[in-house]
Amino acid sequence: AASVDNSAQYQQLSNMELIALLLQQEMDMQKQQAASELQGALLDKREADLKKLKTQVRDLEDYIDNLLLRIMEQTPTLLQVRARHK
Repeated sequence: AASVDNSAQYQQLSNMELIALLLQQEMDMQKQQAASELQGALLDKREADLKKLKTQVRDLEDYIDNLLLRIMEQTPTLLQVRARHK
């Protein structure tokens, strides 16, 4: 019954109106596709940014580890927690 209702609503339209409706639907689909492609490109950029940040974090962690190691070897007293005087 639903398909009969759909065809009935289109029978009321002229050829020009049907063509205009099809063109509008095609434009809407193209807009959606463009928006989808833009979102995909943004996602790719975010993933690349995240990858770069992860690398920077890893580098910083390595740097801090090496720095702490050198301090522990050379001047471990720098790492001692001093009691605060009240």
